[in-house]
Amino acid sequence: MDPILEQMEAVNWVYADKDPVALGELRRRLEEAGRRTKLLRYSEFAQGVIFHLPQIRGGAPYEITTWDWSGLDRRIIGDFLGYLSMESWREARFMVSALVVSGVEYQPSDMFFEWMKQLGVLPNLKQDTVLTFWSEQVKKAFAHYRAR
Repeated sequence: MDPILEQMEAVNWVYADKDPVALGELRRRLEEAGRRTKLLRYSEFAQGVIFHLPQIRGGAPYEITTWDWSGLDRRIIGDFLGYLSMESWREARFMVSALVVSGVEYQPSDMFFEWMKQLGVLPNLKQDTVLTFWSEQVKKAFAHYRAR
């Protein structure tokens, strides 16, 4: 078996596997961005998605305020992005979360790259290594979704 996939499947997903409707909507947004060869800002990715997570307000509707992100908001989105990357890695060996970027730096968060290093897909966090890896993931995602 693939050791990267094994690591991702061993993660205790706190949020992503608890709300199939939100997961489906976020997956749809990534697939659409991939088909259109477009990157999404984190705010575009999350805006308007209503989460129903049992551990937050007992499952009552929760919407991320995309102009004022809290630590909880970042954890929720990171969990969903990680889960969706696990799915895309399982299906086609790319990290779909590479399509979601900061509005300021226009690249994924440092947490994305740190997780990639922990998984062993990135040997280091040097700028050249990070940018090469990221561009490869974006190209793979675009090719995958355009072919569908």
